[in-house]
Amino acid sequence: MIFQFVPSPEGHSNFGRFLYHIKIATIIFLGTSAFLFEGFICVLFFVPIYYVFVTLGYLCEEFADWLDRRKSRNTTLKSSIIPICVAVLAIEGLSPSTTFERQSYIQHEIIVDMDIGTLKSNLAKPIELPKKRQWFLSIFPLPIETEAGSLQDGDIHKLKFIYKKWFFTNIHEGEFHLKIDEVGSQHVKTSVVKNTSYLSKYLKVKGTDIGFEPLENGQTKISLSISYDRLLDPAWYFAPMQEYAVQQSADYFVNSVFLREVM
Repeated sequence: MIFQFVPSPEGHSNFGRFLYHIKIATIIFLGTSAFLFEGFICVLFFVPIYYVFVTLGYLCEEFADWLDRRKSRNTTLKSSIIPICVAVLAIEGLSPSTTFERQSYIQHEIIVDMDIGTLKSNLAKPIELPKKRQWFLSIFPLPIETEAGSLQDGDIHKLKFIYKKWFFTNIHEGEFHLKIDEVGSQHVKTSVVKNTSYLSKYLKVKGTDIGFEPLENGQTKISLSISYDRLLDPAWYFAPMQEYAVQQSADYFVNSVFLREVM
């Protein structure tokens, strides 16, 4: 639709028209998102996949032109291969029969020079998350307030968020409640009982399973498993992106919460 309403200047090569379309589309996405109430994170997520399909369309056109110049036999059949591939990629997630598994989990392990008692004590304290984060995580806002009373069965730790979708306006407020389901001598299990934060639109975090294995010389191996459901399609684009984000979040959480005394 953007191509129809904003045609490329005449006299440009195919590649020139491709670049012009990318530029105009980017301007339109950024401009319309302001009054459509979509935040910059949504734009960052969507724009790359749009670029992928536009690039595939450009490649289809170049491939068809190349076949035509060579006067290749079965030109129509050969030039249809890429559009068919694009169509297959596009239908993923449109119906249950074309949707890949949404349930996922990641596991993060690290060996630290701390005993289990100290690690549990740190987990029970209110979370103080440092602002310095891995580059991908830095696009997401940090909680403005945390509440943690103890590390007992049934206790609920709360995180409050304020997400300004366009840096200073279009404000979304939400909370993330983590319930302590089970506390053992060498493990802690939690579940998410409420999530109205900005994250709830992208993935559904279900809970965590934290294991502590005592090692020699007072060391402990921490194993953190996070289970979640992917909410965005297609899977070939969002599944690896979300797995990467959750893996980085696990590393950030371990270093921020368990190792707070040695950072």
